[in-house]
Amino acid sequence: MRRDYQRFSIDVLGEHLLRSLDLDPVYVALYKCGLPRKELYRWLLAYWCGVYHVGAASYLAEYEGSHFWAAMMKAAANTSPTPFGERWPRGHERRHWRGIAALRAVRTLWNRYGDYPEEMVKYIAQPGIGRVQTFEAVAKRAREHPLFGPWIAFKVCDMVERLGIASVSFDHANVFMFNSPKDAALMVWRQRNGLKETAKPKHEDAATNGVVRGLEQRFKDFMAPPRYERRIGLQEIETILCKWKSHLSGHYPLLYDIQEIREGLKPWAACSEIAKSLLHNMPQGLVRFPRGVVS
Repeated sequence: MRRDYQRFSIDVLGEHLLRSLDLDPVYVALYKCGLPRKELYRWLLAYWCGVYHVGAASYLAEYEGSHFWAAMMKAAANTSPTPFGERWPRGHERRHWRGIAALRAVRTLWNRYGDYPEEMVKYIAQPGIGRVQTFEAVAKRAREHPLFGPWIAFKVCDMVERLGIASVSFDHANVFMFNSPKDAALMVWRQRNGLKETAKPKHEDAATNGVVRGLEQRFKDFMAPPRYERRIGLQEIETILCKWKSHLSGHYPLLYDIQEIREGLKPWAACSEIAKSLLHNMPQGLVRFPRGVVS
């Protein structure tokens, strides 16, 4: 990946992420696929649990009952190759899901949910509850499961809400409990106020709150993908902040997620109908990028 690309302001990059659907392309593809609920739940379980790879999760989700758990054990052990001869992938975010810990985690879940792995997602999301649930309640249920820490619990809540499985409310504390969005928000605060890189606000929460309000105003004309039933909110602002920080550091060129995920899906599409459908529904990223101010 080249790192000598042009850097853009958060306003310009954020608009591009929203227009190109590179904000969360996996959410868009999953929603457009319209998977049967049980397949979707098994996909989410495999994705969250450890592989954190769109293609591998698709392949694993096609197994049912005890066959699903056996396939998950195979992925966790990573001693035999995938259907096309490579090692089982691990998303960077779930790099610790390996070895004895991963095997124990799968065995624990297998013992708990038996022949109905979909029940894990139902338990965490509780989709039939009929009211808006707090982030804290859903994240707490997610963290009951082995190797589910704060970050993956946040991702669980985000995907449950965006895919329309259950209504989940987020607040400022949920989003800024992690360093990446907080650091990015403070970078924006310094830029907006013309301050040095070492400047620190007297009241950090007030500074980050101000940045969020400003970005919500900047993107007020955009609706949140993939359901477009509400305006851009805290979850989307968090993603824009994190991707902008990576963009500035040379790790996020334009359309990076779309291109990386599409490439990762291609070999799996030959052995998984779900992967094939996801690849078909993955955003193309074909959008004219506006000329913006270099950061």
